[in-house]
Amino acid sequence: MFSDRFWYELKLMGKRVTLTPILVMVGFAAIAALLHYLKVDPSRTLSAALEMILPLMTGVVISAVTSQDQAIELQLTVPRKYHLTVMRRLAIILGWTAIVTLLSSVIIAILNLGFIPRDTPAWTNPLPFLVGQLTWIATLLWYVAAGLVLGLLTRSRAASAALLCGIWIVEIVFKDLFGISAWLKPIFLFPTTLFALGGPLSQTLFNYWLDNRLEVLATGLLLLPIGWLLLRSPERLLKGSSEE
Repeated sequence: MFSDRFWYELKLMGKRVTLTPILVMVGFAAIAALLHYLKVDPSRTLSAALEMILPLMTGVVISAVTSQDQAIELQLTVPRKYHLTVMRRLAIILGWTAIVTLLSSVIIAILNLGFIPRDTPAWTNPLPFLVGQLTWIATLLWYVAAGLVLGLLTRSRAASAALLCGIWIVEIVFKDLFGISAWLKPIFLFPTTLFALGGPLSQTLFNYWLDNRLEVLATGLLLLPIGWLLLRSPERLLKGSSEE
């Protein structure tokens, strides 16, 4: 029963769910191979794929899945609660992306291409690898939660995707401001890729990095209940559907 429901939801959401993370990593693997051929270290590029690109793409997919549902009126009339259906879809997307990202991280570690913050404590294996997974886990959860909330607030695939991409661009353009401002640290999403080679945080980078990863993880977890509450408002969902 569970497996039938799982495959049904996966088929309903389409190939964008299964193919997006795979295509992203295949594309970046090709770029990394080219950089290696050119004798350029590809580790930072691979870090960007895990920390910056996959979370963004997953957030866009989440916002597209939750912003519009052609059968929303029917969904709200059946005994199974609609918010449970959406959360199940979110869990499937998040779980699949996490599996692809984790496997990619393992391959990157085996090839000794991992990109970790400077001043990392001299831990014994596999602790550095496990802690290093916070590089993408925190950002992925944040973008998944933000995609859910923005998709439900805007009820527009284009608008929610534009907002998510806008956040991504602002973080890159104003990375120095995010890096030195304590009040912006909980929403600084890409410290590993943007600052791990130095910058204003190079002296105390690892302590900053670990605090940042935990704070970003916490803010992502705080966004999820907001999305849950928005999903439990049938009037808002029906209004958004009527305005499509």
